[in-house]
Amino acid sequence: MQKSSDNNDNDLNPKDLEWCRHLVRALKDGGTWGIPRSGTVFKVDKQNKQLICVLDGTDDGGDFDATKKHFEAIGWTVVRAQATP
Repeated sequence: MQKSSDNNDNDLNPKDLEWCRHLVRALKDGGTWGIPRSGTVFKVDKQNKQLICVLDGTDDGGDFDATKKHFEAIGWTVVRAQATP
């Protein structure tokens, strides 16, 4: 996914969105997906169409924000995991 110069959804690359659709089709429910450059890790919840960030990366949230923007554009919710006491 390429980073955008602003937060306008109109600038999302259709090929990037298709890649996102392919990823969620390919992963099993409960599976995980990680972004190597930052170490950000997401768990897939297909029943709720949700990606849950289970491990924040080392990039000050840039990969989380980009993932949220792209996956929400295809109808998925992207959230951070709730901390357990």
